[in-house]
Amino acid sequence: MQRWTCIAATLALLGAALALAPARAADDDMTRALTALKAITKEGRGNEDAGPAWKTLVSRGGTALLPALEAFDDNNPTAANWLRTAVDAIAEGEKAANRQLPADKLEAFVKDTKNAANARLVAYELLVGQDAAAKERLLPGFLDDKSPDLRRDAVGHQLDILEKSTRANVRADLEKLFAFTRDQDQVESLAKKIEEKGGKVSVSEHFGFVTHAALIGPFDSTAGKGFDTVYPPESAKDTEGKFKGKEDKELKWGAFTTTDKSGTFNLNKMLAAHKDAVTYARAIVVAGAETPAEIRVTSPTAVQIFLNGKKLFAREEYHHGAPFDANIGKATLQKGENVILLKVCQNNQREDWAQVWQFQMRVCDATGGPLPLEQKITVDGKSQTHKLGWLPESKEEKK
Repeated sequence: MQRWTCIAATLALLGAALALAPARAADDDMTRALTALKAITKEGRGNEDAGPAWKTLVSRGGTALLPALEAFDDNNPTAANWLRTAVDAIAEGEKAANRQLPADKLEAFVKDTKNAANARLVAYELLVGQDAAAKERLLPGFLDDKSPDLRRDAVGHQLDILEKSTRANVRADLEKLFAFTRDQDQVESLAKKIEEKGGKVSVSEHFGFVTHAALIGPFDSTAGKGFDTVYPPESAKDTEGKFKGKEDKELKWGAFTTTDKSGTFNLNKMLAAHKDAVTYARAIVVAGAETPAEIRVTSPTAVQIFLNGKKLFAREEYHHGAPFDANIGKATLQKGENVILLKVCQNNQREDWAQVWQFQMRVCDATGGPLPLEQKITVDGKSQTHKLGWLPESKEEKK
């Protein structure tokens, strides 16, 4: 009898294992599919496996929703795009089958800032699509979020509330909201509304624009050679030297300050219009302590970003638009003075729209917000220190 009991128990366990086998195989298939999708790169690596992996993942339905969101990586937008379409297809499939998405798990995922920012946005949109009340519940907590999209939605939501408010202290509320704002259009809109209420905020200081720099150029960039050519300013220890530039002309540094609230240095006006040329901008930013920072540059032409002699970023692209903050160098500022060197190139395109030669440069935190920094400037040959983003009173650019 005991023998038959053991045999029966063994058979029961075997049956359970066999029953679980398909589920385990399906889980293994999903894991392999996620691994394949995460391996896709913008260079095309992994594309041959992407289609089958995508189909496998979507076929798993709702059980694959959270694993797919967890697989997002903000540093791999190509893979994230594949995963986003898979998540959308899974969500549509669940809706067609009249099955609810796991709202509690989605909300927990959105609130967890360790998850990828773009995945959190997708989860938030899915949640709000199913539970409209989640918007009012969650957005106030996103005002200081590291996700730029969730922060933007939170700012826009709060601004809508304030615009309908009849409270006497609405200006103070607008000023508080301004401190959380990161997107250029929202910053400028809030600054205008605050001014209309009798207040004043500095857009240039909020963004941390470099508004004073020593410029030198042009150096030769015929046939684009200047981008990779290491000219003397890249190793210069100060702005005292003189160098041989384009067409053997003698060049020396000049101190320039922009009064543009967006921190734009118009090189065509400051140095004259040049083609096939390289110019360098050198700025000194002062930090009170070691500070993680991002140096963000907006320019329609090729740029390289250096900090304290180390190259942080390079992009060789000309006149394909100038998205705000398109060029980002990440580093840690040292305590005291930090030398930022920007290399700005111009090509030989002759179209009217290709004559623009300018840049904006700012130093900010990882969210695009201001840091407690100063910039060292030179006025009439004398050094001064001002808050980063400081603008002179004059409305004209000064040399």
